[in-house]
Amino acid sequence: RALLAAPAAGLVLLDEPTAHLDEPTAQAVRAHLREALAGRTVLHVTHRADEAADADVVLEVRDGRVLSRVPVP
Repeated sequence: RALLAAPAAGLVLLDEPTAHLDEPTAQAVRAHLREALAGRTVLHVTHRADEAADADVVLEVRDGRVLSRVPVP
C-alpha cells in the first residue's frame, strides 16, 4: 500500500512487511521491495535477521533505546 499511496516518497517505513508469509512468498516480496525502493531511505522494522541482510545499517532497539548500530558489509 505504501508504494501505491506515495510512490515518490523519500522515506518509507516497513513494519514486518513479510510477517505471516511463507518463505517463497516472503522472498518474492523482498525482491520486489528491493527493486521498488531503490534509491529511497527505508526504515525496515523486523525481527528476522535474514531481512536485515539488505540493510546498509542495522540498529538494535529495545525499550525505545538504541543498543547497537552496525554497518552491514
